[in-house]
Amino acid sequence: MDKTKTEIYLSTGEFAKLCGVNKRTLFHYDDIGLLKPAFTDEKGYRSYSHRQLDVFLLIHGLKELKFPLKNVREYMNNRTTRHMIDMANRELPNIQREIEKLQGIRRMLEETIVMGEEGLAAPKGEFRLEHHEAQRLIRSGPIAKGDPSAGYLEWTNEFRQFDRLTQSEAASFIGTMTAVEDLRDNEEPTIYFFVKAKSKRQGLSTFVKPEGMYAVGYHHGSYERLDDTYSNMLAWLERQKLSTGEFSYEEYLIDDVAVQNETEYVTKIMIEIEKMEE
Repeated sequence: MDKTKTEIYLSTGEFAKLCGVNKRTLFHYDDIGLLKPAFTDEKGYRSYSHRQLDVFLLIHGLKELKFPLKNVREYMNNRTTRHMIDMANRELPNIQREIEKLQGIRRMLEETIVMGEEGLAAPKGEFRLEHHEAQRLIRSGPIAKGDPSAGYLEWTNEFRQFDRLTQSEAASFIGTMTAVEDLRDNEEPTIYFFVKAKSKRQGLSTFVKPEGMYAVGYHHGSYERLDDTYSNMLAWLERQKLSTGEFSYEEYLIDDVAVQNETEYVTKIMIEIEKMEE
């Protein structure tokens, strides 16, 4: 083959370095007919044209899009401008789904950091008042807690169904909310799952956590002892001469995803305070 002055030829090693892969990748592409060298001499040494870099980058890009190698080969052997446009139009929705998936993972990791740091810094046995802005929530139907051991499977199934339903619409991990009246009267509470909403998709039950003052405390330890912290918080509110609103909210800052021992769990409790008459 004549080598013109405008053509630059590279050995397999040089071309592999330029492409950022090892030589075995190029050997494999040659073997399957995906990217053959510009020419091979009588001793079997391969040479690649510098112009083939764009072809390699296209192959690499298609692989990044999860194209099977046979589909990549079919496109490479039949590529036209129209084929390229059609392929791009087909792939755009897939790319958007991947972007949304990665954005969801990013939100999850960011919230993991925030909640974990808050859990590590959470004081024991201290309660305070905080002003909270109104927050739109996606809320499940009522879940009767009942006997935890007897109802574990039903509870878990409800949790998983709610998670699957809301994961693309949520801006937080799942929490629970309970009527304060049930807690005060030592009734077996009716519980709702909730997540903070990031959209207004139709068909999901929403609830607005009211703006106002909330008593905030942290329960350290297993969930079986949550009642102790609630009793202490309600007693503290009574001493402060504050009346409670409708719901209490729980967020699980540190749980068995982060620690091995349930004594290290940290649960954030937020009890709505009834608005004071002016």
